[in-house]
Amino acid sequence: MGKPVKVRIVSVDSETGNITASIRRAAPSFDVKVADISAVEIGTNVEAVVTEIHKDNAVLSLKESNIRALLSLKNLANHRNLSLPQLQTSLAVGEELEELVVVTRNPEKGIVIVAHRKTKPTLEHKQVLKMDTVEVGQLVGGRVLRHFHSGTVLKFSGKITGTLHPTDASDDYETGVPFPALDSIIKAAVVSFDKDKKQLVVSARASRTQPEDHPSIVDREINGFEDLKVGETVRGFVKSIPEHGLFVTLGRSIDARVQIKELFDEVGASAYILFDPHLIPYQFVKDWRPRFQVNQPVKGRILRFGLFLPKLIQP
Repeated sequence: MGKPVKVRIVSVDSETGNITASIRRAAPSFDVKVADISAVEIGTNVEAVVTEIHKDNAVLSLKESNIRALLSLKNLANHRNLSLPQLQTSLAVGEELEELVVVTRNPEKGIVIVAHRKTKPTLEHKQVLKMDTVEVGQLVGGRVLRHFHSGTVLKFSGKITGTLHPTDASDDYETGVPFPALDSIIKAAVVSFDKDKKQLVVSARASRTQPEDHPSIVDREINGFEDLKVGETVRGFVKSIPEHGLFVTLGRSIDARVQIKELFDEVGASAYILFDPHLIPYQFVKDWRPRFQVNQPVKGRILRFGLFLPKLIQP
């Protein structure tokens, strides 16, 4: 307060008696003219030099054109795998930045907004994958396209696609990722295929992709009723939560139905959730639904073919 500064008058409002001024525009380095940014197209790859560093953004000067640009510090921190405080400490005026993309323009102010865009990982094949030569057990690489109720859709070379069931994502459901991130590359083994539809069914279990060197199998593959025994405890993923209970997927082609009465132990007038370690009583059956989510891993005991007694896998 009281420090003398030089300012440039930006606007005058005679009616209110207000004057708007700018210290920045009074600086000798400030260019009064608004730059013509029409030649800089959105999506253009550019390089720039850092000229100013503010709290949330860095002011840049694009190489060759000297057009001013803004870059979010958060975007730059994510690109460098740094925290925001770490970036603010390391970033310096005069530093050159590459791999920037113009994402928007502001012709009135003569500036552009740039960012580091994430690049999709490249899909590498030693040989081009063809349906004529694909074999069961063959190792393939696919990019995750989307998720659906029965798993993940992968894109392979050409027009070949495939599916990865959540029970095929890992040999241990607690440590694995049943639904891999979009655009990630998954290495998997071919389980089956349909040449006419150009579709594969694959498994990313280490026991299939690295049969000679893999961790112990905690959750084995379940392909049908013949792989199950009454009284056996197995694990799976919640597929849906209808009004009458749960459906749990145990494998690519087998699901278990869980009736509401199999979710509780009746003790007197109270119902106890089986997976609660403290046996907290719930007076009303309706309280069971919020305890389950689609794709949640659960474990349970096979009572008979068609019923499954679930228990939440503790984190």
